[in-house]
Amino acid sequence: MVNLSRIYLYFSLLVLAVSTEACHSSQHAASGNGKNYHSQQQAKGVNTKNLKSDERKLVEEAMTWLGTPYRYGGQDYSGTDCSGLTMKVYHKALGIKIPRNSAEQQRFCKSINRKSLNAGDLLFFCTGRDKTRVSHVGLYIGDGRFIHSSASRGVIISHIDERYYATKYHSSGFVSRKGYKQPDIKAPKQDKKKATPKEKKAPETQPLKFEIPKDKKAEVELNQAIENRIDSIYSSFLD
Repeated sequence: MVNLSRIYLYFSLLVLAVSTEACHSSQHAASGNGKNYHSQQQAKGVNTKNLKSDERKLVEEAMTWLGTPYRYGGQDYSGTDCSGLTMKVYHKALGIKIPRNSAEQQRFCKSINRKSLNAGDLLFFCTGRDKTRVSHVGLYIGDGRFIHSSASRGVIISHIDERYYATKYHSSGFVSRKGYKQPDIKAPKQDKKKATPKEKKAPETQPLKFEIPKDKKAEVELNQAIENRIDSIYSSFLD
């Protein structure tokens, strides 16, 4: 039996998302900066000087994608989804081919502890209806931050300790980079351990922060909650 109330909720959220995006677009047009200004703000504070050569190449390549719009099945600068982004970054930066799908990328990687993350490693999340199935991936850039393609906001930088991503976190993975040969063997077992509130620790370096007027904080928090909910809805339908 069709759950009409649930369909109505999804439809209402999607309509709201379109309205919000239209509003954002109008504001960008008025300022004359658009997504380029937003991307520059996101990129502030990302330092690649102390990274190893392969890590620096991965992060710098990923940074060139900031501001790219989200497009399901896309994998270029006109639009990309999350796994298309990480696949292209690895191929363009290091010439390494990884699977196209986020769940396949998780199985392809060597599972590592979240505390052992280095720039270039991949983060996996369960954002769909199945809370155990990987449906989103991002590339770690250091200091608790990662680059990913959000269904509602395109390619952005987020922090792993943000409540939404902390609760959706599944595992972390390392992609072998030396003497690379695409393996023809079964992937390693999944790291089934999920992060819990007790396991979360404050990052050594504070994430990017932008000054928000007090009277706008409630509005920003509401917009973020709506965008995160829309991401979950998109993932549910696109799994």
